[in-house]
Amino acid sequence: MKNNMVKQLLESTDLLVGISELSKVTGVSPRQIRYWEQKGYIRSTGEKNGNRTFELPMVIRVEIIKHFLDEGYTLTASVKKAQERQENIHHAKLLLREIVKGMQKIDERYTVIHLDNFTNKEGFYLIRDNETNQVTYQMFGEDTEITTELLAKEFEL
Repeated sequence: MKNNMVKQLLESTDLLVGISELSKVTGVSPRQIRYWEQKGYIRSTGEKNGNRTFELPMVIRVEIIKHFLDEGYTLTASVKKAQERQENIHHAKLLLREIVKGMQKIDERYTVIHLDNFTNKEGFYLIRDNETNQVTYQMFGEDTEITTELLAKEFEL
C-alpha cells in the first residue's frame, strides 16, 4: 500500500512549487526560469496568487537542463537532451512497472530483483553482491528458493 501512495504522490499534479522554491532547489535563477518558460522550454501550471507554479516533472526538467548546461552544452542542446532523458525515464518506468515482480535482500549481502512476465515465462533475476559490488543475472525456475548459498555459488564463477 505504501508503494501505491508514493506512486500517487509522484504522479500527482497536486505537487506544485513556486518559482522561488524551484530556484532554490535547482540553483537556477528565477530570471532564467522565466526566460526558459518564455522560450517554451518549460511550462508553469499558471499562476496562483500572482505567482508561477510548477509541477514535479518541470522541476525535474529544470534540474536536468541545468545539469547539461553545467556539462558545457548550449541551452538548446541541454533542452533537447533533457527532453530525451525524460522520455527515456518515462519508458523505462512503464517497462519496469510491468516486469518487476519483487525485490529482496538476502543476509544483507545480496540484493535480488525478480523480473517476470516475459514471454519465455522463466524467472529472471538481477543480483548484486553488496560486498564485492559485482552484478550478475540468472534465470531460476519459479520454485527455486533463493538462498545465500545459491547466490554465493553464482558469484564464484
